[in-house]
Amino acid sequence: MSMKPRRPRAVVLCPTRELTEQVFRVAKSISHHARFRSIMVSGGTRLKPQEDSLNMPVDMVVGTPGRILDHIKEGNIVYGDIKYLVLDEADTMFDQGFGEDIRKFLAPLKNRASKPGDQGFQTILVSATMTKGVQKLIDEEFEGIEHLRTSTFQKRIATARHDFIKLSGSENKLEALLQVLEPSLAKGNKVMVFCNTLNSSRAVDHFLTENHISTVNYHGEVPAEERVENLNKFRNEEGDCPTLVCTDLAARGLDLEVDHVIMFDFPKNSIDYLHRTGRTARMGAKGKVTSLIAKKDVGLATRIEDAMKKNESLESLTTSNVKRDSANSQNTGTKGRTSARSARSSDAPRGRSARSSDAPRVASQKGNKRGVTLSRRPPKVAIKDTTSTRKRSSTKSQPSSSRKHSPSKNPPKARPAEARKAKPVRAGSSKGGEKVGKSKARPEGGKGDALNKVGSKLSVVGFRGRSTGKSAQAS
Repeated sequence: MSMKPRRPRAVVLCPTRELTEQVFRVAKSISHHARFRSIMVSGGTRLKPQEDSLNMPVDMVVGTPGRILDHIKEGNIVYGDIKYLVLDEADTMFDQGFGEDIRKFLAPLKNRASKPGDQGFQTILVSATMTKGVQKLIDEEFEGIEHLRTSTFQKRIATARHDFIKLSGSENKLEALLQVLEPSLAKGNKVMVFCNTLNSSRAVDHFLTENHISTVNYHGEVPAEERVENLNKFRNEEGDCPTLVCTDLAARGLDLEVDHVIMFDFPKNSIDYLHRTGRTARMGAKGKVTSLIAKKDVGLATRIEDAMKKNESLESLTTSNVKRDSANSQNTGTKGRTSARSARSSDAPRGRSARSSDAPRVASQKGNKRGVTLSRRPPKVAIKDTTSTRKRSSTKSQPSSSRKHSPSKNPPKARPAEARKAKPVRAGSSKGGEKVGKSKARPEGGKGDALNKVGSKLSVVGFRGRSTGKSAQAS
């Protein structure tokens, strides 16, 4: 079939300009052997040059959804010959606001396919990950779609080493980043540092620049042309290669040669973790992933680490899910303890006489932790509250004479003098050689900056046969 102006046979939709350029370069390299012509249309540039390219015979158009819709509106692209539609990073396209543009593009194709005699079109959706919510949207939009999954779908990269550095809270996180980054750069590695927010990315960039580390930025507020320039610097410069400080905008699809990925901010879900780690150890190469784990990220990081050790899918792990599961387990444990206490209280009259004084007692502690105290239960001693007795002594009524002379089979025994003069025992003091438990005293001095001390080490928790407790510099 001969090529025609403005009438492509295939359209590839990508979420970002950088990914569009990457796909276009691959298409150009293939076209020398397959003999087809492709062009690229994306935002951030003028329409006129793209319009001139579309006026020439074309087989395939690679572009972003918004810019392709602009050309369709201007009459620069005609639907008539389109037989193949490819959605790259399909989960991102439907999850980050491109769904409406995709539906606008699909509507004329579906109308054309519904007419008798039309051969229809084929849609191919490509993604490294797929959440259940996005899969439901895709199944509704593309009825009867067939799912093809590889054995490594949503699983960790086997050739990458994963290290989790858990920060206790006293460390300076930026200093921890510097301890991880400097040894890696000294080895000549190309490093990406991921942050969750623009403010975090700016702070990291400023800190590294102050410490004489060359950086380039990649996030939403960097203009599109500057982002492309920064990626080219990161790709092409040899020797003193700049460190790429970025957000999740750089996590998907970009084909980069990266030796080391550092997560300054831990992602909010396992899908973003997979995409970030996918920037290294590509095409069978080796790579390294280091994550700085703050206290709030420990739950999700632990679940991800356990799943990777078991080579399980990381499909549905998120911060909210982990917190909900933790809350449910705590509620279940609380209900179990409540029912156990109820059972013990119902059996108390019967079991109190048979209880041994040497039986261990369970003591509740702060933080819903439970410990077992193996000390002997002290005998019950009546303690006289001298303060309250002094106030009530003037008004306390004396026993009646009739009660004083009334006979009794079991006259009350006189309390010993030690019991009458007993005072409440404070925690930490000893009585009769028996010590009462007291919480352990804190060491003197406030929290010091552990990373500013000479020879300090970060606690690294990794796997693939790596030992724990390894210093960040050694890694």
